[in-house]
Amino acid sequence: MRIFRVVALLAVATGIALAFTYRHAIDPLAIRDAIAANPLAPVIFIGLQVAASLLFVPRFVMGAAAGLVFGLFWGTVWALCGALAGAAAGFALVRWFGATGVLDDSPGIGAVVKKAEHGGWRAVAILRLMPVPHSVANTLLAMTNLPWRDYLLGSLAGMLPMTAAQVDIGASGSEILKGNQWLLACLTLALGLAATFLLKRFAWGSQQGSSEID
Repeated sequence: MRIFRVVALLAVATGIALAFTYRHAIDPLAIRDAIAANPLAPVIFIGLQVAASLLFVPRFVMGAAAGLVFGLFWGTVWALCGALAGAAAGFALVRWFGATGVLDDSPGIGAVVKKAEHGGWRAVAILRLMPVPHSVANTLLAMTNLPWRDYLLGSLAGMLPMTAAQVDIGASGSEILKGNQWLLACLTLALGLAATFLLKRFAWGSQQGSSEID
């Protein structure tokens, strides 16, 4: 089993290095051109987003690509499915490496991590609403003792606002280039940011209320 973990770690490390080296070639337009005409585009896209999550590719790239390929509604659906699948894959991989609870035992931040775990899915949602890279959040959360249910529910709630905004930017991409929908795209992004702020306040308030009740 140990040899499989070593091979998997080397494969992921190599993939991250390649993704960083060729990062300029990984963009929404390239993804659209590669998969848009394929009848299995949704399945391929979700697979690409899982890979992107494991290789630390910025989530905005995939969100904008979803908008370009599928439009606003289905783009949001597939981007959210892909982001959640990628989050699950990253979480599972780190825990497979045996890192569960590592942060809980850290002398410096262990107490803070345990307090966050007490917040359950709300704590996960708060982290997702912060400007923390998707893959980094996956890794950090996997190194706690959070249960799968709280991780997935909190990830879904926290990723939804900005995912919708990113997809809309992609869906409006061609129109933005023509100067037709720049106002709509900017407004959607602003609403996504506002929703992120409000959900963060709501999640934090709910977590504080839960702590007081306990």
